[in-house]
Amino acid sequence: MKLLVDAGNTRIKFAWLGPGPAGVPCAPQALERDALDSLAQRVGQHVPESVHASNVAGPAVRVALEHACQSAWGLAVQWHDGRTGQGWLRNRYSNPASLGSDRWLGLLGLIHHLQTADPAPAAGTACLLASFGTATTIDTLVWHGLRAPAATFLGGLILPGVTLMAHSLARETADLPLAQGPLADFPLDTHAAIASGIAAAQVGALLRQLRLASVQHPLAPPQVWVTGGALPQIQAELGQRLPGPVAQLDHPVLDGLALLAGPPHQVAGQPPRAAR
Repeated sequence: MKLLVDAGNTRIKFAWLGPGPAGVPCAPQALERDALDSLAQRVGQHVPESVHASNVAGPAVRVALEHACQSAWGLAVQWHDGRTGQGWLRNRYSNPASLGSDRWLGLLGLIHHLQTADPAPAAGTACLLASFGTATTIDTLVWHGLRAPAATFLGGLILPGVTLMAHSLARETADLPLAQGPLADFPLDTHAAIASGIAAAQVGALLRQLRLASVQHPLAPPQVWVTGGALPQIQAELGQRLPGPVAQLDHPVLDGLALLAGPPHQVAGQPPRAAR
């Protein structure tokens, strides 16, 4: 049994990777940052043979997780970032380590799903992963098929997430509220205007990357996957504006860790869900 840990900007998730094709025996669980010292109690009676982790939550979280694993099991954490897994995915960053590990591992998780997709994407297909979290990231890879590496990372965008945009407007302006309103094409109140503007910015960035991917790789229509805790706030806008089908990945970073930690597995046995 291998322990997978995704330390994100907002929360920490962990899951088990079991042997064999069944994958992990339990769904991912959340852990508060200040509760890392209780990790051993939270994971239960299992003793991991190794710990594989991604961290974008800062050095304090990294140190706390390393201490927890060393104290409980005498294990060093195997950290993964843009330098690992290049047998699966070619990283074109000039400094691969500077690419956020959550972005990189999310793309490796996407590769797992591309391997098991039916029908499989054609070689040369551009595939986009949009993650709507504390920050929004929109990354694109081109799929090569089953030859190694299976894909090449083309690059991506980072922009403030839905909540950051809303709080920025409320904090930096005198009269605008922290909006909670419905989405509308032509909003007629301030709350709806802000909520609709934020959704338009988020989905507009995705549409930009989709259009560019279509131009650069025209042999097959680009494919889009989405994930992240802020997804429900822009779901309606996604459904109205994107020209093709969209699939949802629940735990792409953990899926990416699973790909690196052992034979391809899918965390919690969940297939991609249709996002609309």
